[in-house]
Amino acid sequence: MSSGSSDVIVRAARRGSAEKGAAPAPKWTTIEGLTVAYTDEASLRTARKDIFEQRIYHFEPATPSPLIIDGGAHVGMAAMYWKRVMPAARIVCFEPDGGIAALLRKNLSVNGLTGVEVIEAGLAAAAGEAAFCADGSDGGRLVTEAGGDADWRVPTARLSDHVREPVELLKLNIEGQEWPVLSDLEQAGRLGLVRRIILEYHGWPGGRQSLGDILNLLDRAGYQYIVHDFDRETNPATKPPFRIRNHAPWFCLVYAERAAVDSGTSRPPHSKAPPIVEMGGLRRVTPVSRVFGLDRGTAIDRHYIETFLAAHASDICGRVLEIGDCGYTRRFGGEGVSRSDVLHAAPGNRQATLVGDLATGAGIPREAFDCIILTQTLLCIEDVRSAIANCARALAPEGVVLATVPGISQVSRYDMDRWGDWWRFTTLSARRLFESAFGAGNVAVEAFGNVLAATGFLQGMAAEELTARELEHRDADYELVITIRARRAN
Repeated sequence: MSSGSSDVIVRAARRGSAEKGAAPAPKWTTIEGLTVAYTDEASLRTARKDIFEQRIYHFEPATPSPLIIDGGAHVGMAAMYWKRVMPAARIVCFEPDGGIAALLRKNLSVNGLTGVEVIEAGLAAAAGEAAFCADGSDGGRLVTEAGGDADWRVPTARLSDHVREPVELLKLNIEGQEWPVLSDLEQAGRLGLVRRIILEYHGWPGGRQSLGDILNLLDRAGYQYIVHDFDRETNPATKPPFRIRNHAPWFCLVYAERAAVDSGTSRPPHSKAPPIVEMGGLRRVTPVSRVFGLDRGTAIDRHYIETFLAAHASDICGRVLEIGDCGYTRRFGGEGVSRSDVLHAAPGNRQATLVGDLATGAGIPREAFDCIILTQTLLCIEDVRSAIANCARALAPEGVVLATVPGISQVSRYDMDRWGDWWRFTTLSARRLFESAFGAGNVAVEAFGNVLAATGFLQGMAAEELTARELEHRDADYELVITIRARRAN
């Protein structure tokens, strides 16, 4: 890393006028041989006592050059301490206050401290910008509550976007954003890369207290933790006689450490341990739902099926045949449908206009349909090749079948106990089967899904529990739903 002679990387992500976050006029002092620029005497005194005397951020690194992330770096007291005791440490500092960040860079430069990256942004659950309330010392914070006072807006960064390799220590002093940031880190699957966490928890008057959420997160992620209350001078609001002070913030320090890798393993000394996968509430041998998430919202496979049908809605016209009911015909066909038929394998379905067997072709007219909607049906037909051939025969010339089949899926217990749940498919097998009936130039096959969507689907999560970005990402190795558009040539 280098930036001029100081070797300090500065990423000025903030956009705004020069007077916003302008550097305050600094004062100077010396702390254990380090030259320190600062603005607030009381904050400096507390930081010196906690960091240099009581050593609240001290740890024994596993490597000579540990990676440390400092969220809420202020003027760099912690970074200077780490560089003093671990000169080869790699440190990433986040500081949203532009004026304080300028002093941080100055302190790194004047003391010749290298290997430090300064990111002028506040840590939050989402990247972007947020309102910021500054006090010129170490208490500036992002303002997320409605009606909160703010001085200007600052850029925000997601911690999960910056945790790409094992982190020896994550220090968080981010004035109330601890829970959103850690929760996002867990959901992104990056918490397992962090060996130690030292965070200052802040309880703000009138706000929801999240210390319990944080401790539960640490517990389920496999951390052991200690809660430290500071001394009376630093934190009088929590000292006896106890009372809830509605207008006074309170804080405590939480130290959390993940257990070391078992020394009995065959891993070579000093090699990096694989990150622990954070499964949270999914570490279970029974699914969240056994009905594909339909009791929680939209089934994930149905989300993909409906995306496919919406993209080919123009094909759903003329005389349309659908299996079981006509829900998708009505939803996607609209006024272009001249007649809607419903096929069912056995009598008794009130919506059925035809009772027939796709495998044998019995009861199904030939060259009758302009479109056949065949969603998640072929898995239940043992002679799947004959069923596809009979679909082709049932189509009028230039007619289209819009079919979907499962790639990755649990067993459909309802179907298994009645007529069978026979098959799972890949894009390769689906293409081979349909081309044998329709011809190579008349078949288009796609796959939807990724490992997260597949995991959620197998667990019975609903599509609403994943983001649009998570659902839309496609990974060719995780074919959750395969879609086929096949046209009968004239």
